Amino acid sequence: MFDWDDLRIFDVLARTGSLAATARELHVNHATVSRRVAALEAALGLSLVRRLARSTPLTAQGAAVARLAADMERTAQAVDREARSLSTGVSGEVSVSLPPALASHFLAERLPELQALHPALAVTLKATSAVSSLERGEADIALRLVRPDGPAQFVRRLGVMRLGLFAASNMATRPPAAWRFILAGEDQADLPHQAWLGRYRGERPVAMRSSDVHSQIAAARAGLGVAALPFFMVSDDDLVQVDPGAAVPSRAIWLVVHAGVRKAPAVQATSAWIAETFAASIFRPPADFDRA
Repeated sequence: MFDWDDLRIFDVLARTGSLAATARELHVNHATVSRRVAALEAALGLSLVRRLARSTPLTAQGAAVARLAADMERTAQAVDREARSLSTGVSGEVSVSLPPALASHFLAERLPELQALHPALAVTLKATSAVSSLERGEADIALRLVRPDGPAQFVRRLGVMRLGLFAASNMATRPPAAWRFILAGEDQADLPHQAWLGRYRGERPVAMRSSDVHSQIAAARAGLGVAALPFFMVSDDDLVQVDPGAAVPSRAIWLVVHAGVRKAPAVQATSAWIAETFAASIFRPPADFDRA
């Protein structure tokens, strides 16, 4: 009989396509993944993968096993969600996936309030720019800046992230024609506020590109250029808002919960607290905000 955990690792390998990507997702080393897949092959008497330099494609036998492994993974996730929905009491662990900026500059410092309400509850903040899969159990709750459209999801708008143009005083006092700009990298160039900033900049020079908002803030503080930044991350004594009338696009913030765990007491309490916390914060949308 094969080791069930080896099959779980193979399922991730089948989905990611390489030993290295599997190792990163599972937080183990490359050799461990290779060894566990080899053990599964030996137990089944099948060749599941072809080991190439940069990828690990499945054999025909591997593809057949992968389909069954994916079904088993979905079943395991469904069992876990059902067990959690049947539990009583607000206790245990809840994982929340959210953008790094919201984690470090807003939610983390407010978690003592949730802890005071529910001492037996432990929250894991997964600060990541990637979209965590609720279906695969990568998180219980997700906060996203793009409207979700996945199946079996409960979606709620939490608020709006307002942005403005900010610069250090030495840049802010220059004539607008002499401004330089700080933009995101190509991987985020199509985000609404970045696409807008590219048009606003026109032919004026770009001083730096970075998709890390913390790096953008540091560069703006150093006087490198003008950046489109969230108000909640910027203090007035560090940076100056320039062209306050500029219509920098706002970003809606969405709360997403898998329908299977939505009514689990711990998840329900955490998502309700998050919604209340955002409603009482700078993210509360103005009365004239477009809710479409």
